[in-house]
Amino acid sequence: MDLQQLNRTIRKAAAEHLWSAGVRLYRAGRVVFEEEGEDELKFTVTNPGRVALTVYLWPNENDWGCDCGREICIHAAAVVIAACQRANGDTPPQPPKARKNLHYNLVKMGKNLRLDRELLEDTERVKFHGKIRSLQGVHLTKADFVVEEVLQLGNTKIPNVGWQRILKAWEADGSKVSLNGKPVTISCKPVGDVVRVTEQDDGFRVGLVRNTRIEEAFGGVVRVGDALHPKGESPLDTHQRSALVRGVYFDKGEAGRLVADFLPKLRKKVRVEVLTNKLPRQIESHKPRLLAQMEAHESGLQVLVDVVYGDPPIGRVRRGKLELFGKSIPIRDEKEEARLIKSAEHALKLPMGQSWRMPPSEAAEWVRDRLPRWRGEIEGGPGQFAYREQAAGIALSNSEGKLHIETEAEPNSLIRAWREGRSLVPLTSGGWAPLPKDFMEKHGHILADLFEARNPDGSLPTHATLAAAELAEALDSPPPPALQKLRPLVKGFTRLPKIAPPGDLQGSLRAYQETGFRWMSFLSKAGLGGILADDMGLGKTLQTLCILRKSRGKNLVIAPTSVLHNWRSEAAKFFPELRVCLYHGAQRKLDPKANLVLSSYALMRLDETIRDRAWNTVVLDESQAIKNPESQTAQAAYKLQAKHRFALTGTPVENRLEELWSQFHFVMPGFLGGKKHFQESYAKPIELGDATAAEALRRRIKPFILRRLKSEVAPELPPLTQLVLRCPMPEEQRNIYKVVHQAAQVALDSNSEMQTLQVLEHLLRLRQAACHPGLLPGEHPPISGKMTLLSQKLQEVVEKGHKALVFSQWTGFLDLISEELQREEIGHLRLDGATRDRAKAVDDFQADDGPPVFLISLKAGGTGLNLTAADYVFLVDPWWNPAVEAQATDRAHRIGQDKPVIAIRMISEDSVEERIIALQNAKRELADAAIGGAESFAGKLTRDELMSMFH
Repeated sequence: MDLQQLNRTIRKAAAEHLWSAGVRLYRAGRVVFEEEGEDELKFTVTNPGRVALTVYLWPNENDWGCDCGREICIHAAAVVIAACQRANGDTPPQPPKARKNLHYNLVKMGKNLRLDRELLEDTERVKFHGKIRSLQGVHLTKADFVVEEVLQLGNTKIPNVGWQRILKAWEADGSKVSLNGKPVTISCKPVGDVVRVTEQDDGFRVGLVRNTRIEEAFGGVVRVGDALHPKGESPLDTHQRSALVRGVYFDKGEAGRLVADFLPKLRKKVRVEVLTNKLPRQIESHKPRLLAQMEAHESGLQVLVDVVYGDPPIGRVRRGKLELFGKSIPIRDEKEEARLIKSAEHALKLPMGQSWRMPPSEAAEWVRDRLPRWRGEIEGGPGQFAYREQAAGIALSNSEGKLHIETEAEPNSLIRAWREGRSLVPLTSGGWAPLPKDFMEKHGHILADLFEARNPDGSLPTHATLAAAELAEALDSPPPPALQKLRPLVKGFTRLPKIAPPGDLQGSLRAYQETGFRWMSFLSKAGLGGILADDMGLGKTLQTLCILRKSRGKNLVIAPTSVLHNWRSEAAKFFPELRVCLYHGAQRKLDPKANLVLSSYALMRLDETIRDRAWNTVVLDESQAIKNPESQTAQAAYKLQAKHRFALTGTPVENRLEELWSQFHFVMPGFLGGKKHFQESYAKPIELGDATAAEALRRRIKPFILRRLKSEVAPELPPLTQLVLRCPMPEEQRNIYKVVHQAAQVALDSNSEMQTLQVLEHLLRLRQAACHPGLLPGEHPPISGKMTLLSQKLQEVVEKGHKALVFSQWTGFLDLISEELQREEIGHLRLDGATRDRAKAVDDFQADDGPPVFLISLKAGGTGLNLTAADYVFLVDPWWNPAVEAQATDRAHRIGQDKPVIAIRMISEDSVEERIIALQNAKRELADAAIGGAESFAGKLTRDELMSMFH
């Protein structure tokens, strides 16, 4: 091992004061050698009032790593000195002889416990009431910090909500705990209540009682023997628990239901003790069977289907409960019951246990098409029904320039019969006729859409012209007159009329961007709308700005708050003379001379100025924001007044087809009919694998949705697109951030002579709080806006077949991201300082079938790796030196990459991260700062500039 070379590398990387601090740490005996591997040395570094840190040295790779997360630190300096001295055979300085531990003594105080902290050295115990960071010569564990946080620095009475955290920490660290001076063990396994059945009066009582294993209970903690456990939360819902606490009474006649139904279900949730021998036994064994009772009437057919036991029946199942007809109690087979119910509902398409009356038309189809599938028993008879042999007619007519659909059958009945698979349909002239099955199978979706899209006078709107033309061809009728001017949409986007981009465009459009601009222009002139659904990074903003620049009148763009500034900067870049108004913030005001107004989804919901104004063109960016049609956001979007409407999104459908309907309902109301119509015509059939419905939907929307992938439109040497993704912090995270910020502010205000390194320490905590509270010392709620947004973006990337690199400077953050990916079942690899076989990790990721996400620590994988399988790069925490981020991005954007690369920097809104970025932009010379890390960066800053980040 070449320790001397590693020593020189660390010595060169460390600032003079940092190296000196490492020397002092070594001389103080704070470095402890742990173990030596084939090419690795492991040491522990202790510091008063802090958790011990682990430092690894890899001399053969001239590399190192420390738990503190910094690129170069005093711990690494102290350890490399110790390693060199050890290699020379020198005896290292000895740590302080006395090594105390914290002991915890719990004192009974009525139904609660008081927690006393004691310093334990040999057999002597001394109560401790201060802050643990003030302790000298004491071995601290993570549990010690957790306890101090719960105790809130002095409170001795533990609230119930704090016990679970404390017990978990104690068990994990093996802390020493006593109860009234006697040692106890700790277990995180909860102990719950018991349900007991006893005799009462002339029946039985079922009640919730205390678990006899519990010897003592103290709020949220119970004692079982010499072990403390958390009190288990009841799996019963509030209503069940309340009823059982009072006691549920069953009289003697209800004993069968108690034994056969109530207790078996209760045993699935809690422990049940039966303290009586008077309960009846399940004395009969019958297999469950299906029974259909039918009764014919002039008005139709009445059917009742049950699962019953016995012949004749001794019981039946209704709403999951067993109803008994006599004293005999059958042994239930719920698995077989479920199978029978499922088969009956599939065969008959009727609800179980309900008397269902069908009118003649439904009865005729049901008896003919469904009853033959029945495999159960029948009581009664179904009756007979007849119909006309000639199918109901359908025609398309043109009167005074308006299109109409004419049918012999009432339209709603016709569509309902087709959707429900019936062969009969009522005629408006009376009687019944067969559904034109072949025609409806091919064109039923078009017909249903056209019925839904009709104007109040029964005519068809402009956006229905293309569908009407397809129907006319199927009926061998003349095409609609209005079809001629819309033919470019039918023939393909390559035949769209040529139109020059705006004359003041500063730049040029790529071929596919020009196609998108021409497509939007054509739709706008035709009085139609559309969804531009290009892949991320293909320039939807630029294409839209071109159409808005060509558009007269006042135009509105609604976008997420995080991208409003990007819209403004893109408009200024490509159209400097375009007057833009950013309508956002408390001091917002509309510019009456602005051609383009930019605002947020929140203001669209809340601000009447936007909703009440008539706009020429309205564009929704990231239109998946209205994917839930019932949401207030979607409802507000539908109410916007505009001549032309467009939607922009990279993910038009994320989870449900209803999301597509919602966006089209904004773009062209009525285009896909009502929501219920869409569900019945498309969503439900497609979810069940109906290829015909899927193809019908694709044909319907194809002219009005334009989607291009990066791989389709940019086959040349791929460009690199750099984006900044601003991440809002949830309220819980924001509160934690404020606490950390206030603590730093107090410390800085009280110490005007604080050194730069100490200021950076406060900045480190503030940056960690902005990223994820879980990075801070102690335990905090796992609430992170950045984590939520990263998870969403990675799901989008992976679902589209892309691969992504995720860089962070903190291995602890990579731990949290890895846990989130495991919950979302997203395959991933990891590379950090602890990775042994880096080449294998790279090869696995580069493989075609390799995991789609690669988590990499900025220190370990920021340079020297070829990861061209990835075309997305996420930098989840801003690095001090922009050059380091650029090197990380170059792992994917390099020779051999055949896909456009999107590099995304994730910045928490209104946080120190934004101030760091602003400071970097203001001081261009910082781009040339040494790669040595935070300390090198700090050398380029004045103390006032550092302090400005806290304001």
